Amino acid sequence: MSTGDLTLQPPSDGISSLTFSPDSTRLLVSSWDGTIQLHHLVAPPQPPVIFSHPAAVLTAAFGSSPTIAFSGGLDKRVRQWDFESGQCRVLGKHDDAISSLVWCPEFNVLITTSWDSTLKVWDPSAETPLRSTQNLPARAYNLSYTSKSGRLLVSMAHRHVYVYEVSQLAAADGEVTPQQRESALKFLTRSVATMIDGKGWASGSIEGRIAVEYFDPEDQGSKYAFRAHRQQIDGADCVYPINALAYHPVHNTFASGGSDGCISIWDHNAKKRMKLYSKYPTSISALAFSPDGSKLAIGASYEHDNSLSKPEDQGRVMVLIKDTVMEDCKVSNAVSGNSDDADPHDYISQKQNN
Repeated sequence: MSTGDLTLQPPSDGISSLTFSPDSTRLLVSSWDGTIQLHHLVAPPQPPVIFSHPAAVLTAAFGSSPTIAFSGGLDKRVRQWDFESGQCRVLGKHDDAISSLVWCPEFNVLITTSWDSTLKVWDPSAETPLRSTQNLPARAYNLSYTSKSGRLLVSMAHRHVYVYEVSQLAAADGEVTPQQRESALKFLTRSVATMIDGKGWASGSIEGRIAVEYFDPEDQGSKYAFRAHRQQIDGADCVYPINALAYHPVHNTFASGGSDGCISIWDHNAKKRMKLYSKYPTSISALAFSPDGSKLAIGASYEHDNSLSKPEDQGRVMVLIKDTVMEDCKVSNAVSGNSDDADPHDYISQKQNN
């Protein structure tokens, strides 16, 4: 763990998501303890404002302003929060837990996915917010939206990947035909993040592997996958799930966080790791860059995928802010020079089927 990280008051249970407000001044943390916590990023750090739910919260996102947010989780309801008034409005529900949601500011729509194998499009300004329901072939786990291309990525069970044009989703009241893909990862996808330039995405699996893929079918020959977040322990290769991915909004390089407690910065164009931060004391659960690119929010908490014998290790939860990432994520920094920088073995050479 880096000594310069700013520590914020964490929730009482595992962290499910992190998201910054559009102006980078606030951080929203969702947790398995049934809360979302709103942090005002001022010095010195202040306790968060806490908003309770009847069940675990799996996902949260800001709207187009730092005073509006949305949340969803195990109670199946889609909630809109007004932080100025403290009011909560239920927009509607899914038939199972809400796994992911994204706000698309260019179209003023909220998009949610669920374990019920549907995707729903909401207009929060409408008296009847639900605009359409899209049926999916499998349980959905992750959403990622790129405003540069207006595309929405949906990652599901059984390696299903759908790519939607959000302009079509926002305008439709019926079924929209997506681009259908099969993930380059052979095992369950745990995390996804779209590139800032809108050309593609990275995905991480439970089997310690990251894939880089592209939206344009003509670029499919450029996709690749590589091993990451693995360690040699007593001669055995230990593989850790990759729980979090996030692209830097300025430099278009990405961060990955795993159950090994490590965070790496990658340049997907050069196929090289640029930086490896000092190890954290528990699994990395969530990552988020601020929209201005100056901060990386880090959520660290036990992920129930490795055996920890001490109860205090299972109960450790941390919310941290790293403020060196504008420099750390610059492509020009991918040069060895200190113990944290990549070495020649960090070049990615594995093909997708390795």
